[in-house]
Amino acid sequence: MLTLVYFLVKYFIDFPVAMNKPFILLLVLLATLSGYSQPKPSPADTTYVLKLLKKGESFERKKVNVALNYYRKAYDFSKKTNYTKGYFESMRLLAYTLNNLGRHEEASKVAQAAVQKAKQDTSKRNLGLSYFAVANTALYAGNFEQAIPNYQKAAQYMRLIGHLANVAVVNQNLGYIFGRQHMYDQAIEYYKRALAYDSTDKEDRRSAAVDYFSIGNILDDQEKVAESKKYYLKALDNIDPENDLDFMVNVYGNIGSQYTREAQYDSALYYQRKAVQISRELGNPRHELHTLMMLAQTYNRMGKHGQATQLLDESYAIASENQVGLDEFRNIYAEYAIATESLGNHKAAVKWLNQYIDTNDSLNNQQTKELLQEYEVKLKEAESRQKLAEKQQYIDRLQLANQRQNFWILLATLVGLGVISGLLFAYLYTRQRRRAADNALLAAQRERELAVVQSELQGQQKERLRISKEMHDDLGASLTAIGLLSEVAKSRMGAATTPEIEKISSISAEMVTAMNEIIWSLNNKNDSLNGLIAYTRSYASEFIDNTTLSLKTEVDELPYEVSMRGTDRRNVFLTVKEALNNVVKHADATEVRLRIRPEADHLSIDVCDNGQGFIPKEGIGTRNGLTNMRSRMADVGGNCEISSSARGTCLKITYPYPTVPEIKIMQMEYSE
Repeated sequence: MLTLVYFLVKYFIDFPVAMNKPFILLLVLLATLSGYSQPKPSPADTTYVLKLLKKGESFERKKVNVALNYYRKAYDFSKKTNYTKGYFESMRLLAYTLNNLGRHEEASKVAQAAVQKAKQDTSKRNLGLSYFAVANTALYAGNFEQAIPNYQKAAQYMRLIGHLANVAVVNQNLGYIFGRQHMYDQAIEYYKRALAYDSTDKEDRRSAAVDYFSIGNILDDQEKVAESKKYYLKALDNIDPENDLDFMVNVYGNIGSQYTREAQYDSALYYQRKAVQISRELGNPRHELHTLMMLAQTYNRMGKHGQATQLLDESYAIASENQVGLDEFRNIYAEYAIATESLGNHKAAVKWLNQYIDTNDSLNNQQTKELLQEYEVKLKEAESRQKLAEKQQYIDRLQLANQRQNFWILLATLVGLGVISGLLFAYLYTRQRRRAADNALLAAQRERELAVVQSELQGQQKERLRISKEMHDDLGASLTAIGLLSEVAKSRMGAATTPEIEKISSISAEMVTAMNEIIWSLNNKNDSLNGLIAYTRSYASEFIDNTTLSLKTEVDELPYEVSMRGTDRRNVFLTVKEALNNVVKHADATEVRLRIRPEADHLSIDVCDNGQGFIPKEGIGTRNGLTNMRSRMADVGGNCEISSSARGTCLKITYPYPTVPEIKIMQMEYSE
């Protein structure tokens, strides 16, 4: 019997897959999701991609490989030109068509790449579409465990953008999954949920047809022939006979099979001949093979074995030419054996029967081999667990015996040395008291020394806070006033502004920035590694925002606090600052990447750009700046390395820190 898997697409296309029954059809529905959140491409790019997609759609139902070429061209061009809308539209159709052709691994790579791009794009429409493509590919490949969570993610984004029709399609797919697992009641329930929505959409009658068809398949699996035929006929009433030829083949074939099972052969032949006729019009050899097989089975049941043999000859030729699976050949051999036996050709019947038995044995051996391999793995795991448990029990027994032995040895020793112990008790007691007194005195001295050190440290911290406060209140206010006065002077002088006034304004702004950095380094509240990380990230974002460059950051924090000296913080920060300044002034870049990673025992900071690069031995200014950065990192026990090529420059900074955590905090990750 034919069956369908439903996926989200903007229209329907059928794809047959051989199974134990005469044939099974996978239908994928990808509904168009609306809304885009990316920059507009050039009109020429948009027009070119849309033309490619429309050409592909025009060939999709009749010449799948031609459509695939158009979709791939649109996909490659959109990716090359960074045309986001065209990329996701072509991805949708490309993955769908690859799945229809059975190329699931290629479809999975395309869909997974789309998920990663959609996460950067953050469009709910694109995220939902990408997760759905991943789920569809997993469902095609029979990987239900991967399909279910991706359907759930896709449904989440579909609800957010208000696409309830797409949620209905998710119900269709879940119904299919439950049906494959023989959980028929749940499968019908999900299909009926989808039908409850699809039956209200008068413009899209095909969705309702798919729902009816699916329910018919589930009822057919339960051997409810009359009920399943009723749903197939309802599906037929909702199909467009001109544009849904693939779907028509499936419905006609299933209705014909039901009439055959009810021995209503005239009706069965009518529907099955229609299925053969349409499959030939479509030029789909697998469709034609399956419909011819169904027709041959009907003729065998009617006792018209000569006509059945002719159809089987055609089926065998198609199967051999297209290298179908063993399931199809097994069914052909079985019908050949029945037809030739009934025609009195016992020699041929024996030949076909032997081929049927050999093919069936091959399939059974393959299934048995897979089961044996699975059981062997489980058996090895169980044996390993049992051996581990036995080994642990043996260790426990040895430990218990050793403890008992030690106990008796200790008891015998105590009894034997009782007298000596009594004589030594006074000496040991006196010695212990003396040691305790010495230790107490030493502890008191250390406490006093610690108190003095803490007092000095607190004094230093208070002095640092006082200095930073006075700098902020006095010097900061004065510098700000200078900047404001220079701006006022510039506005009053207008075009007559002198270079000196401009320089005063620029220098005052730079001094305010430098003073804020000094205040930050003096403030002991910032004496932590995570404080340095947060300040560096904030400074980089603010600094690059005032340039024409784009900044990409990948910043992690430690899950605990690590203290560091203010001078260390300042040296590390100034090294990063110098690196960013060099990128802006000398790199001729368009993008800078800042990556901060706390490792097990050190902090790693990378500042990379996509500029023109340089030769470290050339350029006095560059060499002096690199020397300063290396000197700063050497002062804090770290190092600074630089690598440069024609593709850009990368500065790697390493700062070691203690590995003992102080205060547990929640770890956070930042990315842009």
